[in-house]
This record gives sequence, structure tokens and C-alpha cells, in this order.
Amino acid sequence: MATDICVRIGRRIRVLRTQKGWTQAMLADHAELAREHLSELENGKKEIGARTLERITKALGVKLTQFFDGI
Repeated sequence: MATDICVRIGRRIRVLRTQKGWTQAMLADHAELAREHLSELENGKKEIGARTLERITKALGVKLTQFFDGI
């Protein structure tokens, strides 16, 4: 099933975040993002930029290669 890339990335962020037991506010704080922006990313409503993705993966403690393995 083909799903939009923004939706798949958002789902992956949510899975990794919930595995850590973090709320959106906690991840947003660690990645220095607004919680509302993170919510839009997780819901596939906005496209994620490379720098933002890097900040999120660093905050979650995963490498980019690990992140994309789950998509």
C-alpha cells in the first residue's frame, strides 16, 4: 500500500517518540521545536526539512539510517 511519505515519516516519529515514553511536548523541547509544529509533522500535514529531521533523530537518539529502516 502506497502511503504519502510525509505520513510515513510522521508515523515513524510517533512510534520512536512513544517507545521512549515521551509526549510531543517532551520531544519538541529536546529537539527545540514548537509542539504544534511537531504535531503537524507527526500527522503528515507538513513536509519535514532535513535539519528538522536531524534535530528530531538526535533528540530521539537514533541515526538517520535507523530512522529510515522503519519506513
